Amino acid sequence: MEEKSLLNLEFEKVLNIVAGYAGSYAAKESIQQIRPSSDKAVVEKMLSEMDELMLLHEEGRSIEVGGIRELRDLFSLSNPSSDVLSGEEFIRVRIDIEVSIEIKSKFPEYDSRRGVDRFGRLRKLIDEIPDLSSIAERILYSINEQGEVRDDASPALASIRRDLIKSRSEIERKLGDFLGTSNEAFQDRFFTLRNDRYVVPVKASFQNTFQGIVHDQSGSGQTVFIEPLEFLALNNKLVRLRSAEKEEIIRILRSLTEMVKNRISELRMMFETLVFFDCMNAKARFAREFHACKPEISKTGYLELFKARHPMIHPDCVPLDIKMNRENACIIITGPNGGGKTVAMKIVGINALLMQSGFWILATENSMLPIFDEVLADIGESQSIENHLSTFTSHLKRIKEILDAATSYSIVLVDEIGVGTDPNEGSALAEGVLKTLFNRGCLTIVTSHFDSLKSLAFTTTGFVNAGMEFDYQNYKPTFRFLLGVSGKSNALSVARTFGLPEEVISVMTSCLHGKEGPGKDLIDILERERMHAERLRQNWEERIKELEYKEKQIAESLKKIEVFRKSKRDELTEEFEAEMKSRIKELEGVIHDLKSRLSSSEGNVQENLLTARSALKNAQTSLDIIDRHNTLKVQEKSSKNYIEEGRIPAVGDEVLWKTISKSGILEEIDSKNSRGVIECNGLRFTAPLDELQIVESSKKMKSRVSVAITPTVTVSDRLDLRGMRVEESLQQVEDYLKLASAQKLGKVFIVHGKGTGTLQRVIQDYLKTTKFRKLWRPGRYGEGDLGVTVVVFDPAADNDYASDALEKLSNQRIKKGAKN
Repeated sequence: MEEKSLLNLEFEKVLNIVAGYAGSYAAKESIQQIRPSSDKAVVEKMLSEMDELMLLHEEGRSIEVGGIRELRDLFSLSNPSSDVLSGEEFIRVRIDIEVSIEIKSKFPEYDSRRGVDRFGRLRKLIDEIPDLSSIAERILYSINEQGEVRDDASPALASIRRDLIKSRSEIERKLGDFLGTSNEAFQDRFFTLRNDRYVVPVKASFQNTFQGIVHDQSGSGQTVFIEPLEFLALNNKLVRLRSAEKEEIIRILRSLTEMVKNRISELRMMFETLVFFDCMNAKARFAREFHACKPEISKTGYLELFKARHPMIHPDCVPLDIKMNRENACIIITGPNGGGKTVAMKIVGINALLMQSGFWILATENSMLPIFDEVLADIGESQSIENHLSTFTSHLKRIKEILDAATSYSIVLVDEIGVGTDPNEGSALAEGVLKTLFNRGCLTIVTSHFDSLKSLAFTTTGFVNAGMEFDYQNYKPTFRFLLGVSGKSNALSVARTFGLPEEVISVMTSCLHGKEGPGKDLIDILERERMHAERLRQNWEERIKELEYKEKQIAESLKKIEVFRKSKRDELTEEFEAEMKSRIKELEGVIHDLKSRLSSSEGNVQENLLTARSALKNAQTSLDIIDRHNTLKVQEKSSKNYIEEGRIPAVGDEVLWKTISKSGILEEIDSKNSRGVIECNGLRFTAPLDELQIVESSKKMKSRVSVAITPTVTVSDRLDLRGMRVEESLQQVEDYLKLASAQKLGKVFIVHGKGTGTLQRVIQDYLKTTKFRKLWRPGRYGEGDLGVTVVVFDPAADNDYASDALEKLSNQRIKKGAKN
């Protein structure tokens, strides 16, 4: 792409915005060096990588590479014997390796059940990151967080440092004893270091009588620092140990350096991959922040942008819709100065550059752009005193450059074409340039104030007018782009808006009066009406798009609800069948027991009779449950409306709301709107009457008699929701709290985990709408903290917490005391 056009379209400024979202300096530089590609395969690859990363972000599994350190200065190392890396440099290497290990471990595994790998391109990059964990481990065991070599980096270094500590302790102990003697030669009773040797402060007057080596003196000259002769051997030993320590440290660092240099190409590859993902994350953050969408690559060479915007004036940019094809190949934008003509042109150009650089574009879904071989722009003042170029001659020079470079795969953007010379000659020049570009098959957008170009667009196939809307009531531009409508310059209104003197306005008005003729007034009237009609059409199209989008959302939501209902019904059916099998098995046991008692005449007759009656009662309860289940299944499969068996639901009937498979009592009926109010487990729902079916009372089904025993269901005091979807977890909580309340549990724990906090918020918001709204509280320390929500049915059961906490604290103190 031509650099001058990138400069005219402020592409570098947009890249600077994106670079602000990068975490590392290397990624910021890499983003600032991005240039658009005209290779279709390259553009498709970049957009596919962006799609995969955005999908990862949507699923909450982003690849975070924050905190990577700069390594490019290490890649120039050549001679292993001459260059030794420092501890700080080794820390940078280790941190980046740890980041690469982290992203490899957290990247989602390939799910073969889906068939197609949704993250194939990114997975390939992740898999190609070399395994450098052995280097990271070696550095970790050798260099501490301050960049110093650890004592245990080698056995030799550990031995040397032990000897150093021992020797220091010995010389310091002896120096302390030495200074403790009553020698008047000492200036102070302390020792210090000079030139890495231990010395004592001696009065200058005793310098000649005190035996030792002078290493330094104080600023006043009153004190000299002397190494006593009796400590010469001990100091020499320390010097030798320090020298040995330094040599061993250099040997360790050189060994680590050689290890890194041997794998420098792999380290470079790893670093470049980390920088790539840092850049991709910056692109993704930019897309989310600026509400960008995935663009489609046009196969026909046509351009369509919906709600397109410019990032430099986000979020205040007035969006525009624009379509360009062979019938609309050349768009001539007219309108007042300061009305947004140039911005409209830049919006098209910058979004084309963004797509061809692998970014999502600032437009809504279904927007599409072709891949241009050149985006050629002439925008802004380009006169040059040094090159003896006036406004017009510099403009001509740039037009020549554009004509030389433009092909049928180019888009050309020219601001104020033909400006800077006689209007008649300038408009003729503009017409010639535009027709030349059209004949080449270019897409072209220009801005102008020439009336002749407006006429050209009216009369020439492939040319179309576009205007920037002007509010004639308030005499201000609205910055709305209207395709198919020419705009008016409105210089008089703009001059008045900028506060020019009234005498200037008066002269300007008198000069314009009558010069344009009645035909011009008629055209203005027609243009205003057309502009009004175009605005109404755009508003109508926007409404239709909104309705289509909402219909699509509703259809997707209904589909999800249906899938959830089906899976929930299947699950409940399996549970029901398992429970019935269990009851039948227990029933067979009771029958067998009664038969054995009867045959052996064991037990009391009255006792056997009571047992049989109890079994009969439980069997009747089971029969009611089975009949109710079968009734609901038949009703779910039925396509009848709410008139069933000739009877309309009445207030007080038990009804089933088919849409959400919930039953309750019909409390109110709104005949006018054909809706009813249902009470279900303390909640009230409003539902259409044609979605309600009467649930036949189980009392009518007691004609059949069989025997069953209802088993006791034990409910745990803890419900674990971690890993569940929101809809599934809410259903689990609802069913669980019913059972827990019925069994009179004191308190129960709903475990939702901490995570992002979404599941916790949904559960607690749901509890606020139920009869348990005053019974719940967040989890406390020892209960699971914020990862748990507690529902307290019996306040007495919740008083044990304080005593339990005190008991735990007491036990901890007892154990701590025992250890001491």
